[in-house]
Amino acid sequence: MGCARDRSPIPACSNCCSPKGDPIIVCYAAPGRDVKVHGDTATDFDVTRENKSHMAFGHGVHHCLGAPLARPEANIALPQLFHRFPDLRLAVPVDELPALPSFISNGHASLPVHLTADR
Repeated sequence: MGCARDRSPIPACSNCCSPKGDPIIVCYAAPGRDVKVHGDTATDFDVTRENKSHMAFGHGVHHCLGAPLARPEANIALPQLFHRFPDLRLAVPVDELPALPSFISNGHASLPVHLTADR
């Protein structure tokens, strides 16, 4: 997701090279990929990363109203999924996952997996 807006004076962005009034796009997929914070693994998906801060639900007045519901849904659904399908695995090699055709967000158009129920 992204947000387009006209550039207005932003204190933290006083050295920006775009003139006032120029349109800018804020990319919500960019936070969490700072090499200064995460080093050489900044672009890797790493669930063991010590600093797990993110902007997935926005910030401030733009914070997602559904976040309080989404967090427990994930905390309940994902463990149940992995319990029910302990051998869950990708059906294709990682490099064959089709990327979303977007310059604003990161992700995959599909995520084919093999499901084998533990009975």
